[in-house]
Amino acid sequence: MPDAHVGPTFITLWRITVTFKDLRGETLSTVHANSARAYDQTLDLLNSYRADPVAVLTPALQQDPDFISGHLLMAGMMLATYDPQMNAPALASLEQAAASPLAPTAREQSLHAALRAWAAGDMNDGNRQLDRHLIEHPRDLLALQLAHTADLALGRTTMLRDRIARVLPAWSESDAGYGYVLGMQAFGLEECFAYEQAEEVGRRAVVMQPHDTWAIHAVAHVCEMQGRAADGIQWMNATRSAWEANNGLAVHNHWHLALMHLARGEHAAALALYDQAVTPSPTALALDLADASALLWRLAMRGVDVGPRWATLAQRWRTQGLFGAMGFFDVHAAISFAAAGDEEGMRQLERAAAAAEARPGAYAEWSAVTIPARNAMAAMVAGQHALCVDLLLPVLPVAQALGGSHAQRDLLTLTAQEAARRDGQHALAKALQAQRQVHQLPITPLQSTRPWSLSERRTTPA
Repeated sequence: MPDAHVGPTFITLWRITVTFKDLRGETLSTVHANSARAYDQTLDLLNSYRADPVAVLTPALQQDPDFISGHLLMAGMMLATYDPQMNAPALASLEQAAASPLAPTAREQSLHAALRAWAAGDMNDGNRQLDRHLIEHPRDLLALQLAHTADLALGRTTMLRDRIARVLPAWSESDAGYGYVLGMQAFGLEECFAYEQAEEVGRRAVVMQPHDTWAIHAVAHVCEMQGRAADGIQWMNATRSAWEANNGLAVHNHWHLALMHLARGEHAAALALYDQAVTPSPTALALDLADASALLWRLAMRGVDVGPRWATLAQRWRTQGLFGAMGFFDVHAAISFAAAGDEEGMRQLERAAAAAEARPGAYAEWSAVTIPARNAMAAMVAGQHALCVDLLLPVLPVAQALGGSHAQRDLLTLTAQEAARRDGQHALAKALQAQRQVHQLPITPLQSTRPWSLSERRTTPA
């Protein structure tokens, strides 16, 4: 039996060799042509974040339980959510792949090992293995999207750009999925401040694949980072049919749209978007909860009373409850617990985070940011603005380690800037604003002159 901590591995004796190919010519170990077609359909939905790719792949796996690449794709879809509660089903899919009597290809074996490391809780190791995997298999579109996803979560900003540059020579415009590769390239360029090139590549990707939600999202990032809120709102509205309905990025793209309205001082519009499209359902995944926390926090810093929304959101975080898996999510959960006054939720988070910090892996690296950031948010809510500033200033130069995009991590700088302003540290507040302008982030002042506390906030949005 394989070690439970290591996970299943392929046993090579008495394996059958039967293969088909995907649309890019990658070999798939399966005895059924229908399985290969389902693989291509599912991967296209995953690439574009459309519909329910799991619902497409599940019947194929029921009919063909030995379909190795199908199980790897299922595991990859679970991991791509970033949500820690998806690790267990991902491991189950990997076990099914390893149990197949078919002979795995070298690509399948390599991808299986990388996903196994990630699903076992070590995204760092999984990402390193995906890095090597893509050198040998640059046309593996599933692996490319997963590595891109992990690069974002781990704060490996330059790799968001460079990983795509590595594989592009192996692709041509006529290849199925080439537009998705361009969408990933656009986002990587944007995160490396190559805004003009990023927008050009992103718009080209959308022309090739009008339903490429990630490319649409990349162009939205460009508009946001350049302070072009009006252009961003126009872009998101023009592409709305591609990303709004039945799409895995719908909440996140509505979040971006809300930030653009905030940049224009349109608080009521941003709050309406929260209520209509961002507020998490009882089954929301962690990324949606993080978007909700970040939007309410920005509104609160502008003095907008969000009423009982904090308490509802904190309860959603407690229901999800898998803390200590990703530092990025834990910081956003801490925001919600602090703002809601949920002391028990904060204690649960801190216990889980302390256990995670003691283990080797990515979380130990994140802790240099997560611990002071969590404490700073609590200090901000308590009106301890000087303490908030003191906690956040050392974090800002290393905030990239937390993962996420520049637009997401800007929350830390915004909070430090607003805390400095409320504490009367006006020179520091101006300096932090100047720092944000280097990256062309929106310069709209927060404008609130009232202290932000749980008991004293504006009662209506401005």
